[in-house]
Amino acid sequence: MGTVFAIPRLQILPEEEPSSKNGVASQKKKHVSSELPDITLLPPELALHILSNFNATELCLAGCEIKSWSEITEDDVLWLNLVKSEWRYAAYVQERILEKSWQSFKKLYLLMDEAQLIFSINPLKGIEYLQDHGIVTSQPDDIALYLHSSKKLKKEELCSYLVNHRKDVLDEYIQLEDYRNQAVLPNVLRNFLQNFPARHCKLTQEDLALLLHKFSGRYVHCNPETGLSNEVVYNICFSLMLLGTDLTHPLIKNKMSKREFIRNTRHLTPGVDQDYLAHAYDNVYLIGPVAR
Repeated sequence: MGTVFAIPRLQILPEEEPSSKNGVASQKKKHVSSELPDITLLPPELALHILSNFNATELCLAGCEIKSWSEITEDDVLWLNLVKSEWRYAAYVQERILEKSWQSFKKLYLLMDEAQLIFSINPLKGIEYLQDHGIVTSQPDDIALYLHSSKKLKKEELCSYLVNHRKDVLDEYIQLEDYRNQAVLPNVLRNFLQNFPARHCKLTQEDLALLLHKFSGRYVHCNPETGLSNEVVYNICFSLMLLGTDLTHPLIKNKMSKREFIRNTRHLTPGVDQDYLAHAYDNVYLIGPVAR
């Protein structure tokens, strides 16, 4: 049998101090070191495989706490994989990023992490920071790709950036949405609007109309088999939003029935089957509003 290589963890244990004058004992933490194996004695491929299970924080701590690990925890392979796992954008534009003469991919990781923090405070400054360091270009489609693939960005700031500052980037962002084989319109609309929380983004009626218009066009493009036009999808979406408000608003006592929803919507959606509208009503009634 092969040798089993186990990595013990550092432990932090409390150490009691003598009681103070008031009789209350205080504690302080100290690091209890144990004999740790020298991972550099392993074949490089195995050592890197072990460390590939560490996240960025764990890699940094391991390099600081264990002197013999300090060099291998800086390995570019580890940090490039972390960059691509944290930001899918980097995987999409890997060739361009590799052309940059980075001091290290750890530096690239820290830059992208810093940009994410700046974006959460000021979206415009966050994108500008990425552009200043040559990570993202000034092209709307490239900015949209970064935003669409970075799931850690705060939705409120993402919404603010796209709707209030860069509608040209919004156009490209919508084109990255893939609604193929997603024919249940209320579910698709609900997932889309999660990125644009109206309450937190303070969207106006014009903003909502713009988002629904762009969403409708993309949905129709991805689902031509439905036979629905952009205008019909737009009207259904708007009706679904109104229905959600009607069913959940505490001040509305007489809730809209399925029959009333169908009657109110049919004249705006010529050619749409009554059962289609009935299923849409059931979806909102059972799952909840499409917008929050």
